[in-house]
Amino acid sequence: MKPEFVQTQGVAVKICGITTVADALMACAAGADALGFNFWPGSKRFIKPSELTLWAGDIPDSTERVGVFVNADIEQVLSLLETGIINAAQFHGNESAEYYGRFSSDFSCIKAFTVKNENCLQEIRKFAATTVLLDAYCPGEYGGSGTSFEWSLGRRFVKDNPDRRVVLAGGLRPDNVALAVREVLPEAVDVASGVEAAPGIKDGAMVKDFVQAVHEIDIPH
Repeated sequence: MKPEFVQTQGVAVKICGITTVADALMACAAGADALGFNFWPGSKRFIKPSELTLWAGDIPDSTERVGVFVNADIEQVLSLLETGIINAAQFHGNESAEYYGRFSSDFSCIKAFTVKNENCLQEIRKFAATTVLLDAYCPGEYGGSGTSFEWSLGRRFVKDNPDRRVVLAGGLRPDNVALAVREVLPEAVDVASGVEAAPGIKDGAMVKDFVQAVHEIDIPH
């Protein structure tokens, strides 16, 4: 199944690292196509699944709810997907192809990869994931580092893999996301730290500016 937020016309936007209902609703009002909730306890933007359960129903059905996992227990992921707390799962750790396959045939899934060099692209091609998130490499971090990678590598991956849906992440901000999109030509972009006042606390003006900057770009797919 294809994540809904990359089915929209133009380039879609995922605001990741949401920790409060206020920020969730603010991002939806700004036009975000998807929200990301980080269930990895080591994240600065960690949210307990039980907390999200309390207000997930307040999020409009038109906005994709994506759970972000790092080497998580399979049963935990399945439970959140099957109960509808989240609509899609993003795997940001060292999950194997077999692990990924436990979910990809029945649910919307995204596999995240860090990009350091050309060799990383070769490794990604070995992984049978339909939707791929390209992020910057940062030791000890699983996304949300605020650093970017060489966008020409992302563009090369997009060009060489027309059968994959690519989500671009890593160091994106309101002032550089349009340039990044034109360089890489992804189907969606993902931002966390680039629209924050503090880790896990979004800046409403920055979120609005980011979404507007992306949605104003006319990129054919």
